[in-house]
Amino acid sequence: MTSNLTMMEKANLAWNGAPPDWVSELAQMANSKGLNSVAQRLGYSAAVLSQTIGNKYPGDLSKVEDKVRGALMGEKVACPVLGAIGRDKCLDVQALPRAVTNSIRTRLYRACRSGCPHSRLKGGNDA
Repeated sequence: MTSNLTMMEKANLAWNGAPPDWVSELAQMANSKGLNSVAQRLGYSAAVLSQTIGNKYPGDLSKVEDKVRGALMGEKVACPVLGAIGRDKCLDVQALPRAVTNSIRTRLYRACRSGCPHSRLKGGNDA
């Protein structure tokens, strides 16, 4: 029965004793701060994070990884508009709609769709 395991123990079992560094960080943070708190910070549900730790998440793990690396591990990317920002912030910016009344948002919208190496958007430039 796995219900009494810590998140770190769950990760170790699910990932055959060698979870990726970002999964270990996620599990440790979930143990210390609580899964719901970490979920809120990352913008995911606690269920998604639990499935990720348990190596059962059917979605895009690389997006979860980028959120964890940015928000919990402090990793940065070089945004062509904003400069150095967290990987998590980069994903958040990509999701913003175009705002023609805000010049920075317009520049971000275009940059995210014009070949930025950190963009996860499909379809190229539709600005």
